[in-house]
Amino acid sequence: MKTKIVVFLSLISLAFVFINHEYSFAQSSRSSSKIGIVSIKRVSEDCKATANYLTKAELERADLAKQEKNLASEIETLKVELDSGALSFGSTDFYARSRELAKKEAELDYLKSFNSQEQALKGQLWKMELYKKILEITNKVGDEKGMDLILAVNEPEITEQRIEELGTVVMTHKVLYSGGCVDLTKEVIDKLDQAMNAGN
Repeated sequence: MKTKIVVFLSLISLAFVFINHEYSFAQSSRSSSKIGIVSIKRVSEDCKATANYLTKAELERADLAKQEKNLASEIETLKVELDSGALSFGSTDFYARSRELAKKEAELDYLKSFNSQEQALKGQLWKMELYKKILEITNKVGDEKGMDLILAVNEPEITEQRIEELGTVVMTHKVLYSGGCVDLTKEVIDKLDQAMNAGN
């Protein structure tokens, strides 16, 4: 009986030593690993490059809108002329003005569609280039800080209006907890601003 008790206690002691060793190793590994986090959303929204791009894009949109407005004004003038009865129905001038009106209306429709698609494409290309630059800067910051790993974190926006996007949010939201990690977001923003100002 005593032998069984001794063996039992020995096994418990060994198990305790093993668990304590594993726990200590895990704690040691955790404390020795340098993990950083970066909010891509915050970097994208707060960097000066985005502000500059949005200002430039707004000026471009205003210029395109002005072109569309001028063309719409020309169309309205032609309509008024045709509706006024100043031109004899069936006359050469009447047909010439009607043809010009049809061409300008088609041109306006095409211009609106093209401008919209062009602005959307430019926006997507800009986001792609900005993201590549953010990755480049993040790598540099990680090297400078001696980080082992940097994770992209973003707080998901789940509202009743966007409930249909919940599936996408769940699938793409990877970092659920980042306590103890170094937040490098501000540093990445500052480095990105410096790099973009320098033209790199």
